[in-house]
Amino acid sequence: MDRKSKELDRKATLTRETIVEAGLVLLNEIGLDKLTTRRLGDHLGVEGPALYRHFPSKAVLLDHMAAAILLPVLRAPHPGEPWDEWLRAVATRSYEVVLDYRDGARLVAASLPTEPRDLLSKPLREAGFSEEHAIYGSKLITRFMVGWQLHEDSERQRADRPTESYDHDQAFRFALDALINGLRLALARTMARKIETIGDV
Repeated sequence: MDRKSKELDRKATLTRETIVEAGLVLLNEIGLDKLTTRRLGDHLGVEGPALYRHFPSKAVLLDHMAAAILLPVLRAPHPGEPWDEWLRAVATRSYEVVLDYRDGARLVAASLPTEPRDLLSKPLREAGFSEEHAIYGSKLITRFMVGWQLHEDSERQRADRPTESYDHDQAFRFALDALINGLRLALARTMARKIETIGDV
């Protein structure tokens, strides 16, 4: 089989999923700054334009890569699971999985796909938050996670900076609990207003 035939064969087996998987592998190898569609095409054994049949731009590809990192760990609450315990578990796991990837925080920060926010806001609405507050809450948690992860990434990449002595994971959980406590208070106020409204009828 000649080179052209081999490339045609690779194009035939190329899917969005295989491109995203290859992109994440390459991300770990070379980092976000060096990740280009040309490098990814070389990695897959195809010309760069072949990728654009599946993704119209690099930005769209990066969005899908970020979603591929986050979506597997975002789940709905288990039956009977309190919303705050669910949110703590999902946020903690998301924090951990993003840091497993080189420049994972930068990728998620640059893309921040909407699906994770939607998956977080729905259970908040079902817990009693208003539509508006559920959106605010999901944005609060995702932006907090991304910001914390970016800081962690920068700390790891600065070998010349003295290592801070505190437990980073424990600090993250402390800050996350503080945010969830704030959301819990906001929900209590919302429910109290609803009760007052019913009482006035």
